[in-house]
Amino acid sequence: MFFNFIALPVFTLEMPKNLIIQVIKKSENEEGLLSKNSDLISVNYTGWIFDKNVSTSNHCDAKGKLFDSNIIEEFNHVVPFAFLLGKGIVIKGWDLGLQDMRVNEERCLIIPAHLAYGNRRIGNIIKPNSTLIFEVKLLSILEVE
Repeated sequence: MFFNFIALPVFTLEMPKNLIIQVIKKSENEEGLLSKNSDLISVNYTGWIFDKNVSTSNHCDAKGKLFDSNIIEEFNHVVPFAFLLGKGIVIKGWDLGLQDMRVNEERCLIIPAHLAYGNRRIGNIIKPNSTLIFEVKLLSILEVE
């Protein structure tokens, strides 16, 4: 017997060195406010560990272990998360990656370790020097200044 095999391309992703921002869904309101430093914003989010071994060409699809979410009940905090943007309250990748968003816009953020938790271990899931993936939906903007 003779078998004919077709080689399929295998995509291995490089670990990103810089923040990657991908718009998942644009806001319906193209005239609305854009988020900026010092705004009080509220978001819904889900976070995964970046897995470079996932066969994909899209960094946002390289989802490994789910580690947190405020929309999935098992994490016990299903409420919008509010914070002042650009004030260092959240990881640097969020302060940078959530700039210039409109309400109801959804983004995927691929955050390298130096813009996330660096060489710190966070809980049992986020190891030192982990790259993270977040999907974030902007729910509201309150201009503070």
